Amino acid sequence: MKMNCTAFWRTIHPDNIKEMEIKMRSVPILIIGGGAAGMMAAASAIEQGGRVMVIEKMAMLGKKILATGNGRCNFTNLKQQPEFYHVTGSDDVWKLLRRFDEKRTISFFKEAGVYPEDKDGYVYPMSMQAVSLRNCLGRKLDKAEIHFEEKVTDIEQKTSATGKNTGFIVKTTKDKYLAKKIIVTAGGMAAKCHGSDGKCFGILAKLGHTVVTPVPALTWFKLKEKYTKLWAGVRVKGIIKAYDEDKKLLAHDKGELQLVASGISGIPVFQVSRYISRELEMSKRPYIEVDFLPEFSAEELYEELLRRKRCHPKLETSYILEGIMNNKLTDAVLLKCGIGSRTLLNELTGRQCQNICAAVKCFRADVSETAGFDNAQVTSGGVSRSEIDFEDMSSKVCDGLYLAGEIVDVDGICGGYNLQWAWSSGYIAGKSAAGGKQK
Repeated sequence: MKMNCTAFWRTIHPDNIKEMEIKMRSVPILIIGGGAAGMMAAASAIEQGGRVMVIEKMAMLGKKILATGNGRCNFTNLKQQPEFYHVTGSDDVWKLLRRFDEKRTISFFKEAGVYPEDKDGYVYPMSMQAVSLRNCLGRKLDKAEIHFEEKVTDIEQKTSATGKNTGFIVKTTKDKYLAKKIIVTAGGMAAKCHGSDGKCFGILAKLGHTVVTPVPALTWFKLKEKYTKLWAGVRVKGIIKAYDEDKKLLAHDKGELQLVASGISGIPVFQVSRYISRELEMSKRPYIEVDFLPEFSAEELYEELLRRKRCHPKLETSYILEGIMNNKLTDAVLLKCGIGSRTLLNELTGRQCQNICAAVKCFRADVSETAGFDNAQVTSGGVSRSEIDFEDMSSKVCDGLYLAGEIVDVDGICGGYNLQWAWSSGYIAGKSAAGGKQK
């Protein structure tokens, strides 16, 4: 059906546009995302007397919280240092973390009924149930209007004739809203099954923000070698080092490594994975070196191999590290060295013994890919820190916009640090948006 000029003009006349806007729901503070940072931001804003609406795309709040720490939720850590957060060259993030620190976090949840359980600095709910923490935080949102299974599709900034921001039009899959202030806590791209799909990065870029390319962090990675099928299921305490293609050391960590059919996993692997991910994102060729026996020096291990060669010359090489290292890992080491497992010990040359030592103490492997966002615990990358005022978590690019949590280019190591960032940034963002004075 054709529309005549008069009818069309009526639909776009300023008076009619204003009338359409009046019919939209007016929201003082609209929070996009009901995860850890979003729930904390809402609780903080309500504490200041703010009127809050939370839009959550999933059917529940805090779904990712429930999966944290294998369902136990390591929600903070008593051991806090700036280097535990990957924000090289800036102390603004650390200053913010000190304003709502681990002690205030523990106090906040304790007042809500969740008592802490300290396990060598790792803090859990005493119930050892993530649902306890999620539920107590949810109860603090009793005055908030919460929309489930609704997804934000666009945000339009409204400006006055003088160019001053007068609010936002927020479009969703179900409605449109007029929001005076917005707090974006939509997460990154890790663990899409819990609601984070990265779509808000595009919306924020449209509003003028720069987004540092997101890559998976706290994840495992796949190796190019054929021996990994032999070591599947082995757990071993070791040291892992990550290098770039120019042999520069990127990161290292130690602890229990989990060897899987296509690569390597475990907390030490998670700790270095963000650096590997960034190299791969830049089409570089990173590699790792692993010390599978840090208890032995290379010299001590070599002498032990020679002793076994002398004492048991007729044993097969598959027994050369028996009692010291898992047999499946030994098979992988021998394959990497090109030595048959049925070769007799007295047939080994001194050079071959040195090669075995080198493979055990400095096992080099090229990384083909990470396990991806679906298997990552957190995102490295996000909205550039240079475009955020960490005094109140407000955007320097867009007045009335606040950001918190994983949407920002801040990620921490394993151990409750990423949740601490969510609590700290969410609390400050919510308080600031509601007009609370900062301390």
